[in-house]
Amino acid sequence: MSERDGKTEKPSAKKLSDARKKGQIAKSQELSSSLTFTIFALVGVSLVTMTLQNVYPILIRMFTFDLSADSLENNMNQIGMQAILYFFMLAGPFLAVAFVAGIVVNIIQVGFYLSAEPMKPQFNRMNPVSGLKNMFSKKAFFQLLKNMAKLGLIFWMAASSANQVGYYALNASSVGTEKIFFIVLEIVKTVSTKLAVVLFILGATDFAYQKYDHQKQLKMTKQEVKDEFKQNEGDPHIKSQRKQKHRQLTRRMLKDVETAAVIITNPTHLAIAIRYDEEKDPVPTVVAKGADHMAATIRERAGKHGVPIMENKPVARSLYKSVEVGQSIPADMYQAVAEMLALVYQMENMNKKKI
Repeated sequence: MSERDGKTEKPSAKKLSDARKKGQIAKSQELSSSLTFTIFALVGVSLVTMTLQNVYPILIRMFTFDLSADSLENNMNQIGMQAILYFFMLAGPFLAVAFVAGIVVNIIQVGFYLSAEPMKPQFNRMNPVSGLKNMFSKKAFFQLLKNMAKLGLIFWMAASSANQVGYYALNASSVGTEKIFFIVLEIVKTVSTKLAVVLFILGATDFAYQKYDHQKQLKMTKQEVKDEFKQNEGDPHIKSQRKQKHRQLTRRMLKDVETAAVIITNPTHLAIAIRYDEEKDPVPTVVAKGADHMAATIRERAGKHGVPIMENKPVARSLYKSVEVGQSIPADMYQAVAEMLALVYQMENMNKKKI
C-alpha cells in the first residue's frame, strides 16, 4: 500500500523518533507473553518446588489446627495474621518474578520507554468504517493465524502429555500424597519448557513482522524526505545551535594555541599547532588546525604568545589530512615532528644564553 502511495523511502531518524513519542513503536505482545512464560518456566517451577518444601510443614499445621468454636473465637486474630503471612510467603516470590519479568520483557523490546500519549482518547479509533477495515486487514489475518497456531500447539502438547499425567493420577495412592505434588511439578516443568521454546519462536516471528510492519507504516515519499531535510537545515534554532557550538570549539582551539610548542605551516594555506608536554602528552598532540582564514588566525594568535612558527609543507599537509584536533600524531610522523621540536628547543636555549 505504501509503495502505491509513493512511500518508497525508509523512515528517517526524526520520523521514527516522533512516532516513538506518540507511542507508535514496534512491539510484539506475543514475544512479551512468550518471554514472560519462559521466565516462569525457568524460574517459577523451581520456585514452586522450593516454596512447597518450605511451606509444606506450615500447611500440615494449618490443616491440623483445632477448628472448634472455642478455639476459633479465642485465636481469630492469630489465625488471620498467620493466614496473611502464609499467603505472602506463598505468593510473594511469584509476584516478584512477575513484576521483574514484565519490566525485563519490555526493556528487551523497546528499551526504557514511558509515554502517556497512547492513553489519550483518539476519536478516529471509534470510526466503524475503520474498524471494519481493520477486521479484514492483513494484520488481522496474521493475528488469526498466530492464535490458531498457538491453540494448536497447546492442544498438541497437552494431548502428548495426557498419558503421563493419567498414569501418575491412577497410581497416586501408591506414590503418596507428599510426593505427588513434586511429580506433577516435574511434568509441568517438562511440558512448560517445551511450550516456552515453541512460543518463543512464535513470538520472535511476530516481533520480526511487527518491526517490518512498523517500518512499512512509517515509510516516506521522496518529497517528504526532501521537505524534512530542508526543514531541519532551515530551522533557525538548529542553525543557531550549530553556530554557537562552532564558536565554542573555535574559541577553545585558539586558546589551546597558547600551549603549543610549535606551529607548522604550509606556509599560508595551512597551520597546525603541536603541543608536547612530557607530563601531559606521551607523544606530540595536535591542539589546533585550520586552513586559509583560520590558519591566519592561528598564526596571529601564536605570534602574540611567542609560539614558534615553522614552515614544512609535506608535514603540514600530512598532519592536516590525517590528524584531528585532540589526537596524537601518527607513528610515521614521529621522526619529522621530533626534528622540528628539537630545533625549536635548540633555538630557545640559544636565546636564553644570549639573554
